[in-house]
Amino acid sequence: MKLFPVKPSRSGNDDNVIPLINIVFLMLIFFMLAGQITATDALQVMPPSSDTQAPTVALEYELLMDADGALALNNQVVTPKELKEQLSMLSEQNTQVELALKVDAQATAAHLKPLLQLLTETGMSQITLYTRQTSTAS
Repeated sequence: MKLFPVKPSRSGNDDNVIPLINIVFLMLIFFMLAGQITATDALQVMPPSSDTQAPTVALEYELLMDADGALALNNQVVTPKELKEQLSMLSEQNTQVELALKVDAQATAAHLKPLLQLLTETGMSQITLYTRQTSTAS
């Protein structure tokens, strides 16, 4: 004699998976919020390494030069002629323009020398060269 109808048990019950899904989503949200988000540069530049530990300060104007000699001012690709015009306008407007220079480690002196001459001609005197810190093994 059966008093209550017996339900057949399902072997594919997914109720135990829901807490696991919740944990995965919580971890995803945590890493999205905790991760450091940085803007990408207009040019692919890997600065030379340095042993100093001086912190870098974000400057208003950033000049990038990749290994092929391509230039970008504040993440906008420019030609040397356009760069000279923009820097001349900046130096006329401001008495003290601080410029951050990030040059690829593979750039040759043949690429860098004309850029430094251009910076001198436009009156740029406050130039900070960005490098990347080398990892020191203890």
